[in-house]
Amino acid sequence: MFLTDHNTIEGAVGLREQGREVVLGEELMTASGELIGLFLTEAVPARLPAAEAAARIKAQGGLVYLEHPYDSQRRHLTEEAIEEIADMIDIVEVWNGRSDDRINTRAAQLCDLLGAAPGAGSDAHSLKEIGAVYVELEGFAGAQDFLAKLRAGRIVGRRSGLHLPKLRRP
Repeated sequence: MFLTDHNTIEGAVGLREQGREVVLGEELMTASGELIGLFLTEAVPARLPAAEAAARIKAQGGLVYLEHPYDSQRRHLTEEAIEEIADMIDIVEVWNGRSDDRINTRAAQLCDLLGAAPGAGSDAHSLKEIGAVYVELEGFAGAQDFLAKLRAGRIVGRRSGLHLPKLRRP
């Protein structure tokens, strides 16, 4: 299981302390929008420049995950920030359960352009949404093995049908 709360890893740490298998992740707000770090060992501070946040994720042996890159209803990295960290992006979310087909298709095109692994997620903000979108893949041991197996994974899911109000950029 992956848990990526906003600007904290405490929820994932709590699950791990309960004996659950969970990958520590964080959906963090950078100075240029949101970015996810996976396989973290410690939280990355919010509001850092995107390049510094990505470098801190990589320094932990983590993976940089670009979520909902073109969804105007969600905070996401600016085009400039994406270009700046393009060589550090490991995964691009090509199917977000809250995004429409046009946005997800555009994200898939970016994923191909960057040579990144395709990711997918529910973007759950309620219990009803958990598991709406997921990737089926073989078991993995660590970040790099996950990344390799993600490339061969199968995306499964449906749009959640739930939408958040448009968010203002920080």
